[in-house]
Amino acid sequence: MISTLHEGLVSLFLFDPSLVVRLVRGIDGRVLTTTPNRLVDRHTAFYRDAQRVLRVLPRTMDLLLMLEDPAHPGGGTMIIVEVQLDDDPIKRRRIAAYLGLLVDRHDLPVHLGIVSLKDRVSRNLATWEIGSALKIQPYLFDRRSVPRVESVARGLLHPTDAILSGALHGHHGDLEVAVTALEVARQQPAQLRQRYTATVLAALSEANRQNILGAMPVEERMQVSQLERECGTFLAGRREGREEGQQLGERQGMQRLLAALFAKNGLVPDAGQWAQIEAAPAEQLEVWAGRVGSVPSVAELLAPSRG
Repeated sequence: MISTLHEGLVSLFLFDPSLVVRLVRGIDGRVLTTTPNRLVDRHTAFYRDAQRVLRVLPRTMDLLLMLEDPAHPGGGTMIIVEVQLDDDPIKRRRIAAYLGLLVDRHDLPVHLGIVSLKDRVSRNLATWEIGSALKIQPYLFDRRSVPRVESVARGLLHPTDAILSGALHGHHGDLEVAVTALEVARQQPAQLRQRYTATVLAALSEANRQNILGAMPVEERMQVSQLERECGTFLAGRREGREEGQQLGERQGMQRLLAALFAKNGLVPDAGQWAQIEAAPAEQLEVWAGRVGSVPSVAELLAPSRG
């Protein structure tokens, strides 16, 4: 299952391909391309070749950014971006095969960048060898190579840099940078705001996450929670296997939250509607809480969905 954090980090490079070009230039001064706006993701198209030839599993690579132009140095460039949340030797071997097939198919310079949150993963990737004949040296985008973005003004110039910085450094307890990233996210268009916010929060420890969530407006918390559900992994403090007492406490907390939202929006449920609310599971209460601000009445909020 793809996590909120993994999907969010991949999306930074998909939304802004120039991010990888800036990161590489900051590491060793190399300019992969002077026209990063022309990079397009070709992973889906190339995956068909890889599946047929290598019989690889889906999602072997996260992104394949490609630029083909005879006027470009080397005829173009290929940039693979992979998000590695944990060590995966099998995945590394598949990446090596994928690299060889890429060069065979397109005969272009190829570069590999890997986002790594954990120091242990970075160490393993920095000495990535397969036997004695193959050594791969990827660009590592981790807390040592990705600059801290401490200023909101600077972050707004390149929002994806700020979000990546907030996730990588926030994962290691740097809340100053994480909070800066969240403020940058707050000033983005609605869809990006929610995704960027969820990405940064998903990188934090549970304690730091809860502290920051607690300071957010209620409606913003609910939006983040809903997005995380849609991404595939729900990380808002709920865990499978909780005891009934914990589940009851969660329901009561959500009921109190709904009552506060009703008061804020001028809605007054009657006795029958309250009975419906008290009988609902926590998951349904959360859905209702996320919609309170967009309905004219309690009746419409509680009405069964028509799909």
